[in-house]
Amino acid sequence: MELPGWMSRLAAVSLLVGLAATAYVFVVPPLVAGYVGDREALAEARERLGRYRRIAATRPEVQAQIDAMEERGAARGNYLTGRTDALAAAELQNRVKKIIETNGGKLRSIQTVPGKADGAFQRVTIRVQLAAPIDSLHRTIYALEAEKPFLFLDNIDIGNRRRGRRKKAPDDADAALTVRFDLFGYLQPEVE
Repeated sequence: MELPGWMSRLAAVSLLVGLAATAYVFVVPPLVAGYVGDREALAEARERLGRYRRIAATRPEVQAQIDAMEERGAARGNYLTGRTDALAAAELQNRVKKIIETNGGKLRSIQTVPGKADGAFQRVTIRVQLAAPIDSLHRTIYALEAEKPFLFLDNIDIGNRRRGRRKKAPDDADAALTVRFDLFGYLQPEVE
């Protein structure tokens, strides 16, 4: 059966409107959503780029701070650790005892001398008395002065422990010597 001309045109127009409506419902919203999402992503990327540029502009200042921190860190090994004189002195006493015993000496006594300011630095001092043969004494003093943190010997008094008893020759390397000295180092100065 054949439809009259106006009806076939109406059916064709209806079919075209239906296809257009279907296309609009299934194609346009995803395109619009994609466009809006891309626009938001682009705005976010522009904002992030601005932040990165501001951060990059601070690079010289940050690098200067890093360099200063590394310099302080390198210098930090030169000083005694500990927040107070007492803590630094206790750590120093432990270190000295270990060095003396490692090098064959015998620690007789060790005591803390009250700390004192030395310019911008805080000086921490301990008084040490030990007995050791001369080669052991040499290794001990070298170990104390050659390593970090920097330590300094002062008021050194070396005597022979056998005073009146001369059973061995005076140049005998095994003869024990009695040694007294002050050993001091400095605390890390406060950074302002």
